[in-house]
Amino acid sequence: PPPLAGIKVASLEAVLESDCKIAISCVAPDVGYVEDILTSHGFKVFSISPYKRMDNLMVLEVNPEQLLRNIEFPLFKSPNCVSVGTSIALKALSDAYGVTEASVCTFQSLSGRGDAMYPRELVQGNVYPVWGTKEHTEQWIHNEVAALLHMSPGTLSVRANRVGVHIGHFIDVRVKVRDRKKMQQLTAEDVNRMFESFAPMRALVGHLPSLPPHPISVQREVGTPRPATHNMEYGGMQVAVGNIKLEDGVWDLCFGLVVNNMIRGAYGAALLMAEYHLYLKAHPETSAKLLAQHGASDGEMPYTFTIDDGDDTGGVGQFELNRDDTLHLIGLLNSNEIDIAKRELRVLLGRLRSEEHTSELQSLAGSR
Repeated sequence: PPPLAGIKVASLEAVLESDCKIAISCVAPDVGYVEDILTSHGFKVFSISPYKRMDNLMVLEVNPEQLLRNIEFPLFKSPNCVSVGTSIALKALSDAYGVTEASVCTFQSLSGRGDAMYPRELVQGNVYPVWGTKEHTEQWIHNEVAALLHMSPGTLSVRANRVGVHIGHFIDVRVKVRDRKKMQQLTAEDVNRMFESFAPMRALVGHLPSLPPHPISVQREVGTPRPATHNMEYGGMQVAVGNIKLEDGVWDLCFGLVVNNMIRGAYGAALLMAEYHLYLKAHPETSAKLLAQHGASDGEMPYTFTIDDGDDTGGVGQFELNRDDTLHLIGLLNSNEIDIAKRELRVLLGRLRSEEHTSELQSLAGSR
């Protein structure tokens, strides 16, 4: 077809033999080993696949320091499409007011799973809750958002549904904030302006071809955002936010958002990571400066964890993890899928080089 003119389809073997060393991966998790093959042949892989997704997880506007600190790693992971959009909006709120609790309910389009994946009667003119099905979306969103936003166990609730929409995920988000006194003095328009002003990567606009000047597009019209109407903001790379409601009697702030699950929530997020990586490699002085800034703001102190052995002796163990492994662990501790969490904990154990806290982590894995 004319739109695909110039696009080359090649075997994995041909790719491995080529001069290309950058890969955008969208492979299904059951063939995730393809990413391992690519990285073992010297490729930098920027991936949206669920395979090994909690390793080196990042969203550019949420935790760009993840790539800075791990720039020599071979594999970079973007989360689930809902997690991309939701984490961007929650990051803006967290920076402004501090987020202490959040509830996320998704209404996800069929294209995110494949339009023909489900029987027609389940999803056409219908809503299909996915909890308990073979689709693990609800667990993935929970773990990823918790890890990206450093949310403690018990502070995030997620429900996921499929609906008869072709493209565009709608997410209903409700939050409690740390600075409630400040929030009580705000209007919905104040929150709109806060979302609009959120631009943590503004210095790189023009340097990263796919980066929007602002990651959030605010919709002020009543009855917005809507997935079919607002999924192509800035070519699908912006998240549309609207329907702001303050103090509903339970939550401090409620809003809706739409993320394009075929662009920003998919290959677009991986493409941004690749562009950022290439920019930093081409500008090592900028990379060093940014890393120093993040080190000064975040600190390099290890995170200390305490484990109660659960008996009557009062025995307690402690261990320390660096920031990246801590983020990984937070996601696993938030997991509602015990088998997945145990498997990922074993992966974490295998990656840790230090011997001093291995036994404590193994105890933690056993308690899961």
